[in-house]
Amino acid sequence: MSLEEKKVKGKMNYVRLRIFLSFYILLISLIFQSCNLDVKNNDKPLPLAKKENLDSLISECLVCHSNKEAQRGPVIHGMERWYLIDQLEKFKSGVRGKRPSNRSEYLMGVGARKIENDYQLAFLANWFAEQNPLPAIRTVQGNIEEGKEFYLQRCSSCHGENGQGNRLVNAPSLQRLEGWYFLEQMRKFRTGERGYHPSDLGGQAMAAASKEISDRNLKNVVAYSVSTFGPKEEISNREKYSPKKSKKPF
Repeated sequence: MSLEEKKVKGKMNYVRLRIFLSFYILLISLIFQSCNLDVKNNDKPLPLAKKENLDSLISECLVCHSNKEAQRGPVIHGMERWYLIDQLEKFKSGVRGKRPSNRSEYLMGVGARKIENDYQLAFLANWFAEQNPLPAIRTVQGNIEEGKEFYLQRCSSCHGENGQGNRLVNAPSLQRLEGWYFLEQMRKFRTGERGYHPSDLGGQAMAAASKEISDRNLKNVVAYSVSTFGPKEEISNREKYSPKKSKKPF
C-alpha cells in the first residue's frame, strides 16, 4: 500500500471514529436525560384526589368510627396522626386484618384496602387527627384504685403517667380510647388475636406484655385509664330517653 493510500485510509478511519464518538456521546446524553426525567417525575407529589372522592371515603369511615351506640369500630377522632397512619398501613398491607376469626379487624382490613394511594391514606389520618375528640359512654366497671396501681407499675413507662403516649417507643396515647374498645384490644393481645404478625413490632410488644394479665386486672386498668384521662363521658341513649322514675312512693 502506497503512502498516499495509507493517508486516505487513515482519514477514513478518523472520520469513522468521529462519527462513532458523536453517536456514543449522543446516546449517553439521551440515556442521562431519560434517567434525570424519571427522577424528576418521581419527585412530583401524588396527584390530588377529587374532593368528592375524599368526602366519600370519610363518610364510609364514619359509618363505623363514630360515637353512635351501634358502632362496630372505635371512635378515632383526635387520635395521633402517626399512629393512625401506622395502623392504616398495617391494615392495607395485611399485617393486621387478615384473620376472619377476628371479625372486626377483618372488616377493617377489607375497608382499608379500598384506599387507593398514599395520598388518600395520609388524608384520612390527617382528617381524623384534626377532629375534636368525641365523648364516650362509660362501659367498663372496675376498681379504680387497683387499676391505678397496676397502670403505674406496668403501663406508665411506655404510655406515660397520664396516658399521653410516647412515639419514641411506638406507644400511642390512651386518652382517646373508649372503655369497651380498650378492653377488647387488651384481650386480643392476650390471646394472640392481635400482635401475631412478625412485622407488627408494636403489636408483638403489647402481646408479650399482656400475657398472664387476669381479666380483673384488665378491667381495673381500663376503668382507671378511661375515668382518669380518657374521653369525656357521654350519657347513653337509654339514660337520655328512658322515662324518669316517679317520685311518688307508690
